[in-house]
Amino acid sequence: MTLAVLGATGFTGRLVVEEARRAGLPLRLVGRRRAALDEVARDGEEVRVADAMDESALREAFDGASVVVSLAGPFLELGFGPVTAAVEAGAHYLDTTGEQEFARRVHERFAGAPVAVLPSFGFDYVPGDLAARLAAQQVEGQVEGPLDEIAIAYSVKGVGTSKGTRRTIATVMGQEQVTYLDGRLVPSRFGERTRKMHFPFGEKTVVEWGGTEPLTVPRHTDVRNVHSFIRAPAVASVGGRLGPLVSPVFKRLTRFGPSGPSAESRRKSSFTVVAEARGPGGTGRAVLAGSDVYGLTALLIVRGAQAMIAGEARGTGVLAPAEAFDVDTLVESLAPLLRVE
Repeated sequence: MTLAVLGATGFTGRLVVEEARRAGLPLRLVGRRRAALDEVARDGEEVRVADAMDESALREAFDGASVVVSLAGPFLELGFGPVTAAVEAGAHYLDTTGEQEFARRVHERFAGAPVAVLPSFGFDYVPGDLAARLAAQQVEGQVEGPLDEIAIAYSVKGVGTSKGTRRTIATVMGQEQVTYLDGRLVPSRFGERTRKMHFPFGEKTVVEWGGTEPLTVPRHTDVRNVHSFIRAPAVASVGGRLGPLVSPVFKRLTRFGPSGPSAESRRKSSFTVVAEARGPGGTGRAVLAGSDVYGLTALLIVRGAQAMIAGEARGTGVLAPAEAFDVDTLVESLAPLLRVE
């Protein structure tokens, strides 16, 4: 029951590999450079050389694996081949993309896949999807009909970024986004909407961000409107209009800086995710909090892979986190990096 890790030599890839070892999962490390893979691999672990752009080599590398996780980004440039190869190899698929546009296209292209396909199965954006389900459960069934709205907001503190994350941010700034309005996806942009939301540490301004919750939440919850926000000053909405202009500059800057935050920095970091559900029957609210977003991403990937290998994924094709797995069980398995407040 092998977990194939594409991008095993990157910052997040190494964390996934370490977490998988702790869980006792047999590993297959996949990447472009044999020497780099050999540095990460331990005795008894399989190594396969394949470029993210070479679907034939990827299919061969993934053959016989139970689950494939792709950490090869930017995903709009490099991500579609690994999904295709994993599905054709008969392996369940997970990735860590933070790119909403990539996730949206995966939802469209692989809806009928014979295996489970879950893009964005990391800190981007599993906590928001789980919090949305927990909030919705508090008001569903009180009256008939869909909920009016679910709003999800992220706040992070002291979180350094890896080079891959910096590339993703630069890429997303130049992309079109969507949000879920009146039962359908409609074009949006970073900062198009701002509002105040209540966090455990007070009321804060949040701005709309291209999370994947507008794609995933309507899969498991009957709701008319879904919005994903991040905590930021209201002035940040100006950045949404300038995104396509400044994105190339940010892409050049991603070449500088450390490969990722130190272990101490990760331990000291924190995050809070709030979901508010509103419907005819009242309102619901859920708060998830924790530390170390990179460690949480690695733990999520491994917990997801374990559940898939155990046959616990509830369905095939593209699935939302709260659709594929029992929410309470998944949240409990992520302690101490994630908790309900």
